[in-house]
Amino acid sequence: MPCRVGITTDPAKRKSYWESQVIGLKNWKILASYNAKSKALEHEKRYAERYGCKLSLGGVDGKGSWSVYRFEYLRTKPEKKPKS
Repeated sequence: MPCRVGITTDPAKRKSYWESQVIGLKNWKILASYNAKSKALEHEKRYAERYGCKLSLGGVDGKGSWSVYRFEYLRTKPEKKPKS
């Protein structure tokens, strides 16, 4: 089962986003929180390398601490094609 790791300052909003992008999201977990984005990015990269997860390489700058999250999923949802 594929996994993904990323960072965010708003875990609930980010989880909601990923629920709209993938099928079968499970095992959502906050791995750590950091005050510095650079520390969260380091953790994100190490985790992706160690466990073979896809990573997002950062997040949109926001206020608050940076959370490193991970989850598993079955597959990504197909892109919706515009009607012609």
